[in-house]
Amino acid sequence: MSLALRYILFAVAIVIISLVGLGLSINQWSMLVVQHFLPSGVTVERQSRFSLTLSHITLPSFTLNAQGCQLAEASTPRVALSRYPLKVTIDKLTLKSDCFKQWPSDASSDSKPLSLSQLQQQIPGINLDIASLSIVPWQTYQGALHFSSSGAHQQLTYHGQALNVNAELTGQTLNLKNLSFTHPLLAQPLNLSGKIQLADTVTAVPEQANLQGKVALASYPHPVDVTLSRNQQHGALIVKDPADEQPLLSAPFTLTADQFQIEKGAWSWPTPEQPLSGFFSLSAEHWQQGFEQTVITGRVNALTQGRGGKGNVVLSLGPGKLSFSDNQYPLRLTGTAKLKALQFYAGLPAALTGTLIDPAIHFQPKALLLMRGELLPGWEVDEARWPIAGVRLTQQGLSGLLQANFMVRNERSSFYLLHLAGMADNFLPDKGRWDWRYWGKGMILPLTANWDVQGRGFWHNEEITLTSLSTGFDQIRYGSMLMQKPRMTLTEPAHWVTQQDKPQFSGQFKITADHTFFGETSQLPAAQLDLNVNGTTPDQFGFKGQLVANRIGPVRVIGRRDNSRWLGRAWWPEQPLSVFQPLAGPTKSVALRSGNLRAQAAFSLTEEDGFQAGGHWVVKDGNIWLPDYQFQGVNFSLPFRFSDHRWHFGLREPVSLSVETIENKFPMSHLSVKLKGSWPWDEQNPLTLNDASLDIFGGTLSMNHLRLPQHKSALLEIKHLGMSQLITAIHPKQIAMSGKISGQLPFWVENSPWLIEKGWIKDDKGLTLRVDKDLLDQILKNNLAAGAAIDWLRYMEISKSYATVNVSAKGDMVMKSQIHGTSRFDDKRQRVNLNYQHTENIFMLWRSLSYGDNLQSWLEEQTRLPANKENAQ
Repeated sequence: MSLALRYILFAVAIVIISLVGLGLSINQWSMLVVQHFLPSGVTVERQSRFSLTLSHITLPSFTLNAQGCQLAEASTPRVALSRYPLKVTIDKLTLKSDCFKQWPSDASSDSKPLSLSQLQQQIPGINLDIASLSIVPWQTYQGALHFSSSGAHQQLTYHGQALNVNAELTGQTLNLKNLSFTHPLLAQPLNLSGKIQLADTVTAVPEQANLQGKVALASYPHPVDVTLSRNQQHGALIVKDPADEQPLLSAPFTLTADQFQIEKGAWSWPTPEQPLSGFFSLSAEHWQQGFEQTVITGRVNALTQGRGGKGNVVLSLGPGKLSFSDNQYPLRLTGTAKLKALQFYAGLPAALTGTLIDPAIHFQPKALLLMRGELLPGWEVDEARWPIAGVRLTQQGLSGLLQANFMVRNERSSFYLLHLAGMADNFLPDKGRWDWRYWGKGMILPLTANWDVQGRGFWHNEEITLTSLSTGFDQIRYGSMLMQKPRMTLTEPAHWVTQQDKPQFSGQFKITADHTFFGETSQLPAAQLDLNVNGTTPDQFGFKGQLVANRIGPVRVIGRRDNSRWLGRAWWPEQPLSVFQPLAGPTKSVALRSGNLRAQAAFSLTEEDGFQAGGHWVVKDGNIWLPDYQFQGVNFSLPFRFSDHRWHFGLREPVSLSVETIENKFPMSHLSVKLKGSWPWDEQNPLTLNDASLDIFGGTLSMNHLRLPQHKSALLEIKHLGMSQLITAIHPKQIAMSGKISGQLPFWVENSPWLIEKGWIKDDKGLTLRVDKDLLDQILKNNLAAGAAIDWLRYMEISKSYATVNVSAKGDMVMKSQIHGTSRFDDKRQRVNLNYQHTENIFMLWRSLSYGDNLQSWLEEQTRLPANKENAQ
């Protein structure tokens, strides 16, 4: 082998060994080479090693950092061998948008902007596939990307769950075949397509564009058309309902080298509940200097019409600059919004702070929101105030001191003041936490009641909890009823879970009251009602509990609340009648000695119908003492209903009362009464008394029917009334009478000048009258003529007697009598026919306790000579 050949072989060996060495050490020197071409402050870090197969080269996974901020992370890049165009595959590429601003800029560079045609020439023929592309913080739009380039033609497809793109670029013409975009505010994905004419400079805005698409909004009933057009400096964005001529959004804009401006933009939202419309303007100056150097100014207003006329709300933006990382951008919302039933007044200065990815709104001093109007049917909010200065609003919710003050009244002239205040931590309805205390006062004029409330609670995510509650009235006065100091407190915290699919409401309450008075004498002792509630919402729940008032009870109560309607039932167990002595009044007026009582009732309370109740009370074997009467063997059945401030008795069966004996100055027994109707009564709601009867003086008083209001007299029948028992009852000292009488007394309660009209009384089978000799001798001594005239009254057998009776409404009685009989005195018999007229005020007579002396005075003063005396044959 020649020397030259040896040198050549040696050189080749050296080269081969060097190449093998370089290949084996590529993991060490390759990153140094790449770092050499990167700007200062940008570093690359290898995460794995190179590998080589017959089909491709696997590059190491790497991260790219700009000024210490990780800008990109690529996983397993691969380059296919022996292929053209070049095929590059990356399993996963993650970009962080916050780090792009850390990329160093070349301030000294005065090179011209890169043109689109130059860029297309510099891009090699390549097919790039990224299995998973993610840009932080928009990970929702993660997807798979395919990019191919061949000279002046590029194509891009992107497939993700929320974003899909299919576009191709030929020269300066961008053909957007389809763009599909999904967002929670959109009922269906937004689809756009069209062509855009790009400028030759890469950084310049396209000179011409014409895009069309359709979008379905979650809050709008029909899909709408979207059109974006631009020709040189002018363009417009139009959003329109195909069925309506007026656009939902019209944004004509002008774009120059230094300013983007929208003037006389208009919008409308034609919903039938509350149509809204308005105008807007927007200006972005120095936009080509970069986003953070752009001065943004805007104004949006909303025109409303509703209660109180027209309103106008204005949102002012800026002027100011927005930053990706740190903002202090001024905002202000002012004006009046007048809706169908409510009116809002806003003065809300604020500042947009934080990053654009997670912005926050800080409300400035004097930020205040007011509301007025009809919050619920029949409830008027005179003023609701939300002072929110210092509160911070983010995507997570409100944080800071939240306060609310309400002044409310209803159509029944009642009014209330309520305050809430507490700290919030990222609070939104059903999200975050708000701890608060509440207090208030008010007055319910129809009940002459002063109201107060205080307590604490919190709202945590989907659960509202009252940890303490104390609310009540100083008194409640309703008609003749007076309830003293009723109050409701919590015995266990009340929880309201607001989940829509599984709402729940529960709690335990105690309701107490001091004495409750009914009229001047009847009262209910201090009472306590323990309630357990369970349901879905504070407007929909059931309750059960028991009521105890001293010895009365326990009364079991169950029911439910259905929105504004209360329904319930109560069961009163059988108890001795004596425990209800406080309801009957002091024992000197009414004494409940023995017997039993039981009851049950149902009730409802609504705004429309007020309080209604119905039930049944039963008294058995009662023994009741009054100052002048003693009732024994009392049995009482009272079915009732109460509505519209009226009592209705005996709807299915009449009210019935029976009394075995009544002890008085004269004995009575077997009282029986049946009653049916309404109280107070009127023509449409009469009250009727039926089948009333009473045994007295060996006879019977009865009445079949009495109707109130009264249009005809009721007939009181007297059957076989014993005169001996009557005279004994009124105990005259020197007069005696025997025999029985019967009669009929048509009487009036109302609507007549008469109390008794055309009544009559007659004897059954004769009467006997005896007058004591001492009484007649005394009359004869004082008046010889009168004594001789009534000498025939010493002993008289009355064979026939008949009297008519009329009593005026004032109690003046006129009685005309005809008496036929035989008188015996001094062993003589004389025929007596007596006609006379007697007047007396029966009210005064009844009030007199000395019945016997009254009758004797009547005999002394009213006796006249008989019309006819005949000697007996």
